Amino acid sequence: MRSRRGARAIVRVSGPFVGYLAVVVWLTWPLARAASTSLPSTRYSALHDTLYSAWVLAWESHALVTAPAHFADANIYHPTTGALFYGPAALGALPLFAPVFLATGNAALATNVMLVFGLALTATAMHVILRRWTGSELAGLVGASTLLANPWLVRDFVPIVPHWAALGLLPLVAFTAAVPFPSTRAALRLLPLVVLQCLTDLVYVAPAVLAPLGALIILRLLRPATRAAALRLAAVLVLGGLALAPVYRGYLGVRAANPALERQTTWTIAEADFAAPLPARFLDGQFPFVVRPVTIVLVGVGALAALRRRRKGSAPPAPGGWAHGALWSVVGAVVSLPPTVTVAGGVYRTPMGLLDLWLHLYRTLRVPSRVGVAGLLGLGILSGVAYGEIVALVGTRLRTARAARLVRAGVAVVLVGLVFQANGVVPAGLPLQTPPDVPAAFAPVLRSSRGPLLELPAGPDGLAGNAHAAAMYRSTAHWRPLLNGYASYWPAGFAERMAAAARLPDADALDGLVASTGLSLIWLHTRGLTREQLAAWTPPPRGLTVVARDGTDVLFAVLPTTPAARSLD
Repeated sequence: MRSRRGARAIVRVSGPFVGYLAVVVWLTWPLARAASTSLPSTRYSALHDTLYSAWVLAWESHALVTAPAHFADANIYHPTTGALFYGPAALGALPLFAPVFLATGNAALATNVMLVFGLALTATAMHVILRRWTGSELAGLVGASTLLANPWLVRDFVPIVPHWAALGLLPLVAFTAAVPFPSTRAALRLLPLVVLQCLTDLVYVAPAVLAPLGALIILRLLRPATRAAALRLAAVLVLGGLALAPVYRGYLGVRAANPALERQTTWTIAEADFAAPLPARFLDGQFPFVVRPVTIVLVGVGALAALRRRRKGSAPPAPGGWAHGALWSVVGAVVSLPPTVTVAGGVYRTPMGLLDLWLHLYRTLRVPSRVGVAGLLGLGILSGVAYGEIVALVGTRLRTARAARLVRAGVAVVLVGLVFQANGVVPAGLPLQTPPDVPAAFAPVLRSSRGPLLELPAGPDGLAGNAHAAAMYRSTAHWRPLLNGYASYWPAGFAERMAAAARLPDADALDGLVASTGLSLIWLHTRGLTREQLAAWTPPPRGLTVVARDGTDVLFAVLPTTPAARSLD
């Protein structure tokens, strides 16, 4: 009997998942057709951020099966230790990425599978919780469509930073926390969901998970009947913090080792530096929490239907759905704002802005709008619950069950179409990029030893993020230590090393890099170099010898003319 129930449950989840997977493939087409050879490229930042996502998860997958003790010592920013923690670790996306990468070695394929499956799983989770709340498959469809119709999620930010597609546990967190826990054992069911979802991004996704749960604790503490449940939920958050402590410790170590960390980045201008205009900030733009007119009308009509039902004393179609949809929407909206907002010409501090005066939150929370993914979850819940209220009311006016079914289906189809149209999300046409690769002629040399590698050029000052990210992506084929690196921040000494690298093939610069890093190989991309720059490398300057060529790319080995170089390769 239990096995039959389990089989039925799998079927009830797998059906929606297959449907949403098809929808995501359609919305991101032609990505699926070129999944092994291309990556999304909907913004200029895809030239570095998408490659970073692919690299960081490839490194973690590789390190887990080869040298787990050196997991944090990613192969960038050599000779810096703990390099993984200069950017998002994206650990929550690893279960979606690692199996494909370890089976194929193809970082592009693993990234695209992670993106498409992650979005489909998130929509499926929303569908399942709304079906549980309302008893309606169509309510699940409406709520899931609210997520998939959000341009930020499927056409803008998430395809550029694809590890963010691992949001599938967020609806389950909201649903599990919705009912006050009657026991500690019941509360502990929430713990793995919270920890794994926070690991997707500790800077932005973690606050999107924890802020609504914190607000829920406060609300439950206000009522004597739910205070015990509030304390159990608080205990879950404390235990979750302890479980995440090792990862946070890595980031705290980076901050301790870099007193000037805020200046060690290319991102000198942050969203948090500017006041957000209200209410316009919530009505338009490429943000996770944007409320379109169709959603306002849907939720408003659903709320009126709910009030009418309440006056008549009938049972609610979604007990708790309204309250928790509103909670996640409101809290998500508030925490997504910068420190200040403008309203009718006046400038005001937000609740988070007041906390910032004490905690300096926005030193790290540089793009607070991303935390609004909690509000997007709330909008999906409210949309599905509102649909359930509307069709429940309409159903009381129809004479036959068949007519009620037709009306429910018709309303759902119209709403889904209106939501996608209002958000401007159109199927297919997702822009793609071809990720950088390693020429076949270079592969044997790159894999023959473990000496550090430097790829050039990397911009006039040596800090061009696109060039460094391309080197990182290529390193997934050989895993040599790289002097190159791109992440949220760079370590102390990196800018100075890259300034020296920009002066190559100057003999003094080369000797200095060999002495400080053990530099073994230099990969020179000559396309785009001026005639004068190319002449400096031809013939090979002192201390270098050509070991491989492929088109406009040249691979130089550093000759062991110094004691430091002689001891390394």
